[in-house]
Amino acid sequence: MSSPPPRNTARGMGAGMLLLSGIVLGGLVGGGIGALVGAIGPLLGAGIFAGFVGGTVAVVVRYRDL
Repeated sequence: MSSPPPRNTARGMGAGMLLLSGIVLGGLVGGGIGALVGAIGPLLGAGIFAGFVGGTVAVVVRYRDL
């Protein structure tokens, strides 16, 4: 009986980058819309929050077994 193959140790780094990219993307979208509307502060904050939520969901879906 052979031992199972070793797990990839870079999976945590991939999960962190996926979360970070969601936050940055949400901030860019919120800041861009906020600049067009004239309310950059509140919409930037809302975009960062939405990016955090979206990034967290993406990490949970992609790396469920981590």
